[in-house]
Amino acid sequence: MNRYNYIYVNLCANNYFVYVKYYVTFAAGFNCIQMDNIKIFGKGWNFSQDGPGNRLLYHFQGCNFTCPWCSNPEGIPVKGALLVRSEKLQDSFCPYGAIKNRVLDRERCETCPERACVHKNRNEAIRFSIKEYTIAEIIDEVENSRGLFHSGGGVTITGGEPTLQFKLLKKLLTELKHIHIHTAIETNASHERLPELFGLIDLLIMDIKHFDPKIHKNILGISNGRIIDNLVKAAQTDIDIWIRIPLIPDFNNNIQTMERLAEIIKSINRKGITVELLPYHDYGRVKWEQTGKVYPMPDKKIPADDLIAYRKIFINNSIQILKT
Repeated sequence: MNRYNYIYVNLCANNYFVYVKYYVTFAAGFNCIQMDNIKIFGKGWNFSQDGPGNRLLYHFQGCNFTCPWCSNPEGIPVKGALLVRSEKLQDSFCPYGAIKNRVLDRERCETCPERACVHKNRNEAIRFSIKEYTIAEIIDEVENSRGLFHSGGGVTITGGEPTLQFKLLKKLLTELKHIHIHTAIETNASHERLPELFGLIDLLIMDIKHFDPKIHKNILGISNGRIIDNLVKAAQTDIDIWIRIPLIPDFNNNIQTMERLAEIIKSINRKGITVELLPYHDYGRVKWEQTGKVYPMPDKKIPADDLIAYRKIFINNSIQILKT
């Protein structure tokens, strides 16, 4: 039997429900959680890649950045995205005629009232990115998975950008803390209320993509000012911090950028900050095509010698490097 069971009481008057947590032998109290569902486009397991140990990952839908190298473009639109495998598409999948000669009219799909191609005429060709979960459902899944969180594992909330669903994210992290689960979030750190979550997480995984605010805004749509501010605020707490720097051709793949980023991190003067350099890859190319978009990145790679040189820059600044 799970440590907690759940009793649901629907309170229709104010769109809230209550679930009661209790031990096998005695009541442990209750919490009220808003009935809104969390929108998730993926979940799964990995080991030591998105936090320590064996971890259960939840990918929250929606992102406020416009990274042209994104590996999960289906996770960018807040309202979700249709992924289409053209080679398996059939006209009959859409009862409203949005598929003709095995070509999908995505503009018509935008106003579709029911997405029959996904919910009724289920098939291998079309998939909608979003699945919705209540907080109680996620907590139940985590409890059932508790025995798998070995080697210091736990739950990592990632995206997309999880802070776009901030209220639900905060409530979920609060519940995970109540049941003593190691928690991590992976974020672009641009949300103004991010520091509210520091007391609810054990590990902050955050991106710093460029030192120059103008270049950052031009390519990603948002300046890096708040990101640096949130890093400074996080450094004033006792949570662990992993900083991820994607190495992107024609964006930050140069010695000057790495030196400036190393200077920023060193200036914070805080132990327990680890940096991970992530060489660009084009694993998301197929999904860009499946979401009806042209993959915008050039056909370039990060030379192995560049990666070695960049790592040395951070090591020479007494910054710990993480290799996964």
